[in-house]
Amino acid sequence: MGGRGTFAVGNNVPYSYEVDTSFSPDGKYNGVKVLKGIPGSGKHSLPESSHSSIAYIKMNSDGTFNMMRIYDKNHNLRIEIAYHPEDISGLKTKTKVLHYHEYSTDFSQTKAGPFERTTKILHKNSKLYKKYKKYFKGVT
Repeated sequence: MGGRGTFAVGNNVPYSYEVDTSFSPDGKYNGVKVLKGIPGSGKHSLPESSHSSIAYIKMNSDGTFNMMRIYDKNHNLRIEIAYHPEDISGLKTKTKVLHYHEYSTDFSQTKAGPFERTTKILHKNSKLYKKYKKYFKGVT
């Protein structure tokens, strides 16, 4: 992941994303902006810090949920929820798994690491799942 020392700490980095209106005219899903990388930008994920929103979503080309990032009041990335194969505890899953990463408070604050993040399975009975489940379109 690039973009360390980003907008969250006042570095006016180039914004390489645009609102994706492929799924709704206003570019939102359940009130959250759906973003995609600007063609040629090389960006395929979501921003490491937010310019204005507390969350962004990325959808797959078929309209199903891919990823959501949640930011704190200072625009810093705190939680990423994703649905794809993932390396969890040293075991790479072969099928998509709903999981999340929690980012340390220093992420996006400086250009040099180390940066900490956790990787955990997102269980349906968890508070986090219940809070964000309306965004998980197509997740089985």
